[in-house]
Amino acid sequence: MYPKKHVILFIFLTFLIASTAAHSVQEQKSVLTPDNANEARLNRLQPPEQVMDAIGVVSGMVVAEIGAGRGRYVVQLAVRVGESGKVYAEDIDAKALRYLEKRCDRWGLENVETILGEVTNPKLPEGKLDLIFIISAYHHFADPVALLRNARSALKPDGKLAIGEWLGRGGTPPKKLESQMNAAGYKLERIETFLKANNMYIYVFCINDTQ
Repeated sequence: MYPKKHVILFIFLTFLIASTAAHSVQEQKSVLTPDNANEARLNRLQPPEQVMDAIGVVSGMVVAEIGAGRGRYVVQLAVRVGESGKVYAEDIDAKALRYLEKRCDRWGLENVETILGEVTNPKLPEGKLDLIFIISAYHHFADPVALLRNARSALKPDGKLAIGEWLGRGGTPPKKLESQMNAAGYKLERIETFLKANNMYIYVFCINDTQ
């Protein structure tokens, strides 16, 4: 039999090693680490850094994501805009937003505010946004024209609308998407095609002052 003090020391060292290992694993994770395999897959198809560069997200901006879900892109936007910026995470799924709130609490993201919107009204703050962002969600909207028309007043006069939408089956054809956003009061500035191989275009719109 080992002396009692040796047993206690062994237990303590085992606990210390286990705690250190767990801490080391946690350190390897970050706020930008995908929560699951599906997020990781989508981030490979739509690399957040490249997408945010393409749509002009920089420190200090006020951004809203419509259809934010569980926050796959919200956390990316929050880190990019920094403490001097703000991200409004909008969705009609209250359960997804609760998950997102816990996700932000876990990583200490204090520049994110969730908004429970409606099918045709995202309830975004009036005149505060530099950018409205939508990715992998547009084709799910029941009435994208009404939704984005109601969102338009949330943009600053020089604000932009950026939509990352799938091509092909299940997505919205480019001409149809442009026509719908024209009806909602936006004018197409450009289409980013660098994700075409991954079956996605990114459309950047400005407010159409003539409507």
